[in-house]
Amino acid sequence: MGDMDPQPRGTFTSFEEGLAALAGDLTRLRIERGRPSYRDLEARAAGSGTELRLPVATQSEIFNGKRLVRADTFMALIRILLSYDEYGRRTSVPSHTDPEVAVWRRRWQELAALQPPGHSRARARARAGAPQAATATDAPVRDAAPHGTAARSHEPAGPAGPTGPHEPAGPDEPHGPAGPAGPSGRPRPPWDPAPPVRPLPDPAPEPAPGPPAGPAPYTLRHRLLGHLAPVRDVAFSPDGRLLASAGGDSVQLWDTTTGLGAITPFTATHPLAFTPEGRLLAADSRDPSVLHRIDPATGRPDGPPLTGHASPITGITCAPTGGMAATLELGGTVRLCDLSVVRLPVVVTHGGGTDPIDAVAFARDGRLLAAARSSRVWDLLGGGVAGAPRAAAAGIPDAIALSPDGLLLALGYRDGRTSVCEAAGGRDALTLRGHAGPVCTLAFSPDGRLLATGSDDATVRLWDTATGLPVGPPLSNHAGRVEDIAFSATGRLLATSSSDETVLLYERAATPRTASLAAKALAAALGERLPVRLPPVQAEAALVRVAFSPDGRLLAATDAERSARVWDPVTRFPLGPPLVRGADLPWCLAFSPDGTVLATASGDRTVHLRDPSSGAVLRELPTGHRGPLKRLAFSPDGRLLATGSMDCALALWSTASGTHLGESVEGHVNEVVGIAFAPDGRRLVSSGADGRVVWWDVGTRLRWSGASRGHRGTVWSAVFSPDGAVVATAGADATVRLWEPNGGGQIGEPLTGHSSAVYEVAFSPDGRLLASAGEDGRVLLWDPSTGRPVGGPLEGHDDAVNALAFSPDGSLLVTAGRDGTLNRWIIGPL
Repeated sequence: MGDMDPQPRGTFTSFEEGLAALAGDLTRLRIERGRPSYRDLEARAAGSGTELRLPVATQSEIFNGKRLVRADTFMALIRILLSYDEYGRRTSVPSHTDPEVAVWRRRWQELAALQPPGHSRARARARAGAPQAATATDAPVRDAAPHGTAARSHEPAGPAGPTGPHEPAGPDEPHGPAGPAGPSGRPRPPWDPAPPVRPLPDPAPEPAPGPPAGPAPYTLRHRLLGHLAPVRDVAFSPDGRLLASAGGDSVQLWDTTTGLGAITPFTATHPLAFTPEGRLLAADSRDPSVLHRIDPATGRPDGPPLTGHASPITGITCAPTGGMAATLELGGTVRLCDLSVVRLPVVVTHGGGTDPIDAVAFARDGRLLAAARSSRVWDLLGGGVAGAPRAAAAGIPDAIALSPDGLLLALGYRDGRTSVCEAAGGRDALTLRGHAGPVCTLAFSPDGRLLATGSDDATVRLWDTATGLPVGPPLSNHAGRVEDIAFSATGRLLATSSSDETVLLYERAATPRTASLAAKALAAALGERLPVRLPPVQAEAALVRVAFSPDGRLLAATDAERSARVWDPVTRFPLGPPLVRGADLPWCLAFSPDGTVLATASGDRTVHLRDPSSGAVLRELPTGHRGPLKRLAFSPDGRLLATGSMDCALALWSTASGTHLGESVEGHVNEVVGIAFAPDGRRLVSSGADGRVVWWDVGTRLRWSGASRGHRGTVWSAVFSPDGAVVATAGADATVRLWEPNGGGQIGEPLTGHSSAVYEVAFSPDGRLLASAGEDGRVLLWDPSTGRPVGGPLEGHDDAVNALAFSPDGSLLVTAGRDGTLNRWIIGPL
């Protein structure tokens, strides 16, 4: 039925199990219909022009599986839920005979058949504290518990006020109006409101009973010892390899793999934040209004400090694309800092008066959001107020956090509860109870599915943000107040810090599970050597070159607008702004074997050796070529860089010193367009517009050792196989050819399948596949041992494919097209 089908009766062995499953299905339906609040559902029912009534307290019991309500009440809830679309917009209320409604009616009937006699009345009386012996004349009873306490609902009924009554429940009871009851027990008309009930103060906080939490999703990996004061802040580096912690006036850096750490020579205090390129931002311990960028390799400031703050810095967040950071001052001022030019921070906004800003965060889409303790939310870059102030009755939160997508706001309170509401509009979604002390810190997981809460009770609890249910038992390895919580960028690691002077590092527990049908189908396709296309990356201009970093974490490409960009090959998210723009030519791109250097070539025939994360130029090599550079290649040990140019010449350079090794040599009579080192580093092959493949010995300089002919026209690309036994070339004659590198003889017949020029070839890391791409917009896979095609063409481009590359683990093939599309193909095992 539409969004979801409720679970059939035959899968349940007891009424209790069926009731819990029904509550879960209803919760999922509510989420799929935009997650309207209890108050919204009540108002929608009252204003629908029907006789439907949905008191808040009744909804709470239904969604939490407390009892099976009467059929008319249950069906009223179904009809109102189905009157919202997937975006939470109101549509017409479906009729009783609607097929979707009928499915849920059958579900209620099947569950009612499993209900033991008198079951619902006994449960209702047990909750109200009445004797268990119930009679048929029992009147409805009002829940005597104060709002939000005894029921322990995971969703509040709104601001503190009267709680709704429980209805007479059970399929065997007479059907009557489902409205609130008056003092005599008779149904109260909707225009006659129930008398107010004075809200009672919450009792002393204590863990709330709840459903079994299941196994812990995170297990303790390292206990990090070394601080001599409470640890106030923790932050992961973008790649998750480092964890920074601030305690007292010292900052320590920890290797998340080994758990080993070292105190940095720079004295800083919290807060901490890593920039996307891996620099650590921290306030100076002597003057917390001064912000430093620290190099994690040395622990020392990297460049001049950022000054201009009027008061101590209490929060730092970095834009997901890099270059910008937002800081929060003690008085609630938010400043935006340009880190690339170390520009003085400028004021973005100020909470002002009695409503100072307490939290600031960049959402994934680049919006900068700020929240005050009143739970008012500002969209600072988009302008305007994103959320209205929360009712004063909700209390003043001690901790605030915004979800990564900017849609949810979490508020932690001194009485141990946490509220999760919509950032825009402030509607309550969930109330989480379980801590026995004030909630001190909050953190959302990167995907927003988990909320971690840390408390003065020395525990960390994890919650499902969709249902409000606890995920696993509390993490109780600290001996003092939990000061801060941080997730790594992938969510695999979780760090917590405490007043007990320790940092704990947790790792996501492996959960064995049966592979889904989709995963099995994908594995079957790959087993048949059928590549599967993933969603593409869309660039702003035609793509020319593409390369993976040696560890596979980065995917770089150059485009026709003379810029180079870097993406995460898994998420497709751009990692920072363009590394270069306007000055560099798009024909050259190469990573060093250790991944620390990305080489690009400028229009002035200079090679720029860059930091791949930040784009900063580490070294410049003025090559002296008389024409633009067309290809770059690092030797396997990274000590040499070979350049090929339109001036027909090749040259070798020392990457350590930047010096030219020997003289430039000319082995072609036209421009050099292809270069590749052999895996042993002792040979090099080049190809050119003269149609020749030239072989070179590599020593302190290049020595010509022969040339081969076979292609007609330009040989656009040449590459060695991983074992160095074969060289593949791509030609303008629409063929791919294989060569024996020692003698230069051609191996077998040309590989034909393209209809026009072939621009690029690449071997898979294991050498079992050869990929080719060209002007016809197709990508072909070959078995290099037989010369036969593997499967059909990979068609995902609307124009020529200029470049391709295999990931280092051989699982992905990326293709870069003139249409600005970067396609990713799964080709290896899962």
